[in-house]
Amino acid sequence: MKFDRVPWHLLIGLILGLGLGLLISWIIAPVEYVDTPPALLRSDFKDQYRAMIASAYLSTGDLARAQMRLALLEDPDPVEALTVQAQRALAEGDSTISLPALAKLTADLQGERGSDLITPTSTRFLTQTPVPRTRTGTPSILSTQTTSTPAPATSTLTPVPVNSRTPKPTITTAPTLGAPYILESRDEICSTNISEGLLMVYVSNAAKKTVPGVEIIVAWSDGEEHFFTGFKPELGHGYADFSMDPNTVYSLRLPDGGISISNLSAPPCQDSSGGHYWGSLRLRFQQP
Repeated sequence: MKFDRVPWHLLIGLILGLGLGLLISWIIAPVEYVDTPPALLRSDFKDQYRAMIASAYLSTGDLARAQMRLALLEDPDPVEALTVQAQRALAEGDSTISLPALAKLTADLQGERGSDLITPTSTRFLTQTPVPRTRTGTPSILSTQTTSTPAPATSTLTPVPVNSRTPKPTITTAPTLGAPYILESRDEICSTNISEGLLMVYVSNAAKKTVPGVEIIVAWSDGEEHFFTGFKPELGHGYADFSMDPNTVYSLRLPDGGISISNLSAPPCQDSSGGHYWGSLRLRFQQP
């Protein structure tokens, strides 16, 4: 092939056309996305979308609508995505995210997903009369001991009389949340695998199933902190922990009628070489 016969004018025209097309598409008239579906959003915008869904659910209690909105994100596991987001926000101290709203939505979705041992709180949220509290948006989980009006049997064709148990009167104010959690065990943990003194809390219902979204209140002489179970699913949906100051004595309580556990502090421990370090406390709560 002779190079003096190469159609240089065609190659130059092709290069100029390609450059002009890139200039128009990237700078002069770039593509603008309009009405983009939530599934195509960036990960940070998806986090904002989930936070808005959780806040809306906290206000309306419409779990079905929250599920439909979450489905638009096309997450493989919407509950896991909510849990990971809440855990990340808690670790980063992101005050723009409503952690109680995320915790409540996560807990109610856990119950809706098929656990017959945890009653979703959405029905309670829709029917209860608001009660003034100092802290709003606190998630709570109803256990299987929640009092309800017996439903008539549908497996028989003949009318079924009222059973021998006397029905409970209709509740017009705050509903019964079941028996309060009681302290089952309190253990001191000395392990060099734990880098700091932790107050580790495990919460389960009467059926010994872990319960996410339970509020835990830790107080000391000049402060108080609220945290929730379920933000570390790799350690269990009913698990939560709190970093203790070795020089501080704490008290802990679960707000749903439970008693306060006092005199909690990091226990002194000793490793195999004789070195001293601070251990952790493990508290297990369960409904009777």
